[in-house]
Amino acid sequence: MSIGKFLLVIVTMLSPFLLIGIPIWVLWVGIDNIGLGTLRKCFQGIDLHESPQPGDVTFTYHTYRGILVWSIQEEHTIWAEPVEARKLLGRLLRFNLTMGMLGTGMVFIPLLAIGNYLAQRRSIAKQERALDRSESS
Repeated sequence: MSIGKFLLVIVTMLSPFLLIGIPIWVLWVGIDNIGLGTLRKCFQGIDLHESPQPGDVTFTYHTYRGILVWSIQEEHTIWAEPVEARKLLGRLLRFNLTMGMLGTGMVFIPLLAIGNYLAQRRSIAKQERALDRSESS
């Protein structure tokens, strides 16, 4: 069987899922809840604070989720210890590179997510150095 015929068979087999399964899944889950459970898992086991505490760093990161023509962008402002902040930032990047790719901005989301990730990593490192200097004084 040639590659072209193989791909045709695969597309033919997947078309019922694409045409029927995805709309049913979207209606079942609810369009606003797509990816919300996965996003909540990113925050599990991370010690976050409601307001800045001594020794905390802060960062702001946007997450993207959705499906096909529907997408949601959320801004998260985080206060946590530097180690926890870096761990959460990595999880949020991974979330964007998986769940964010299902939305309308799938071409731009990797660029935005990675660019914001690098900027926030630098910000955390800068805040951590400032904390170390203030503790040394």
